[in-house]
Amino acid sequence: MLRLGAVTLRVLLGGRARAPPGALLSPALSSAPSAPSSAPPQPLVVELKAGKKYAWCSCGHSKTQPFCDGSHRTAAPGVSPLRFTAEADGAAPLCACKRTRTPPFCDGSHREQAAPPGPRP
Repeated sequence: MLRLGAVTLRVLLGGRARAPPGALLSPALSSAPSAPSSAPPQPLVVELKAGKKYAWCSCGHSKTQPFCDGSHRTAAPGVSPLRFTAEADGAAPLCACKRTRTPPFCDGSHREQAAPPGPRP
């Protein structure tokens, strides 16, 4: 389960929780390619409903971001969405840039890729 404010999600794989309670997901748990298609750079805040199943787009090609519309089948073969079930109602910022280290949640990685090259002050 993932906890973000009042929202708790259970990420599923074959009907089982993919991560232990309270754990953060690592990039290895996402099947996203290393350079996903360009989706909106900022997070998309969505209202999740308790008990509802969702499929988070991990390829970036979906026209229904941040959710999967099946575009990966032709645009990114071998990539699959991250499926999860919301355990509570509430708003959640889901990653749209596909570079998050905590999928499906935004972790601010979009800011890193937008930063100009070179040393930071």
